[in-house]
Amino acid sequence: MAEGSPDEKEPGRQQNAEMAEAAKAIQEMIEPLKTGELSDKLGKALVYIQSAAKAKDAKQASNFIRFAHLNLDGALAKALETAVFRPRLASKSDELKKATALQKTFDRIDDPAASMLEHYRSSSDPLNKFLVAGPWGHEYLKKRGADIEQFDRELVEMLGCGESPAGRMMLAYAGIRRAIGEMEKLARTGL
Repeated sequence: MAEGSPDEKEPGRQQNAEMAEAAKAIQEMIEPLKTGELSDKLGKALVYIQSAAKAKDAKQASNFIRFAHLNLDGALAKALETAVFRPRLASKSDELKKATALQKTFDRIDDPAASMLEHYRSSSDPLNKFLVAGPWGHEYLKKRGADIEQFDRELVEMLGCGESPAGRMMLAYAGIRRAIGEMEKLARTGL
């Protein structure tokens, strides 16, 4: 009986070890990016990831992971606003009208990411460029299930910001999001 007890507890211990290992891997991805304006949101995302690794049940871990995603998305939005020129004179209603028009256009296209990059290259309208390459474009691509990693790689190359903190954040975003998703799967299956 005494020998059976450790075996019964072993899956939980292994699960906690896997969660801790996943959190450590995510921390190693985030730490180099924590500079300047991105530091606050990335720091919060990291705290939530570490809390998820120590969560007592799947629901608690899921909540921590949700907040980590929100802060990671906030850091990406900040990076995009830094890297992509935002026209000062554009009002919120102008943005909404253009975003709606762009969405209608890209909804008819099978590969929106490539089309959005081409639109960015060829458009002379600064608001169109900001919408396509900025936070709206990323949210749209996530909803469509497009390869954000490839989109960001090409966008960073076009913008020439690969060595800046914003560019590094854009390049790392998809990988970090994927790692957090794997951690979320671990939490659902084992806690």
